[in-house]
Amino acid sequence: MLLVSLPRVLLAQGGPPMITDDPGTPVNGHWENNIAVVFEHRPNETSWDLPAIDLNYGVGEHIQLTLQGGPVLLKRSGRGLIGGLGGTEAAVKWRFLDEEKSGFDVSMFPRVIFNITQSSVRRGLAEDGTRFQIPFQIAKTFGRFRADAEFGPLASTVGRSEWIYGIVGGVELAKTTMLMAELHGTSRMNFTRDVLTVNVGLRHQLTEARILIASIGHELRAPEQDALALIGYCGVQLLY
Repeated sequence: MLLVSLPRVLLAQGGPPMITDDPGTPVNGHWENNIAVVFEHRPNETSWDLPAIDLNYGVGEHIQLTLQGGPVLLKRSGRGLIGGLGGTEAAVKWRFLDEEKSGFDVSMFPRVIFNITQSSVRRGLAEDGTRFQIPFQIAKTFGRFRADAEFGPLASTVGRSEWIYGIVGGVELAKTTMLMAELHGTSRMNFTRDVLTVNVGLRHQLTEARILIASIGHELRAPEQDALALIGYCGVQLLY
């Protein structure tokens, strides 16, 4: 079953290392786990997720259970390095349409993002409050090309609600290699104060159960134009 699932995993270019998710789910009873180093650099500030842990488990043919989290390190200019636990995410993905039958893969991916320790919020390692997302994903394959899109609301117990949205395009350079490009954004509900990020990524199959995943991106637009972020992701996807 693992060997049968590999081509679909390679095609499903949304999700790590990209920001936008896709409708793909692991095979029933199997894991799809991503272990990575993630960084975000802004003027006078750099943070690292060391490591970023993303655990995904397939239940049936259309359900994915997800748990994400891990330690965070933060370095600000003129200050020492600090560390702690970042935000934790729990989610369930349900793919309710399949491309084979309906012409498109479509899913919803509700999630809650919360803080296990409030000390991380006070030290600037995690965002304050509890956040809720209910995004929908849609994907379609065109030969060697695949396109994904995601859209949905994000509500928080602290601050205003937002929209999240993104689109990813991927092309198979070889049976084991896919190149991807992405535009991802967030904005207020009235589509103001938006943050828009461009991202390029790579998936390369190393072995039957290990896939190299990496990306590099930069914010194009944000409310603080003098503090646009450079982001990066490098890790491995483990299938078993």
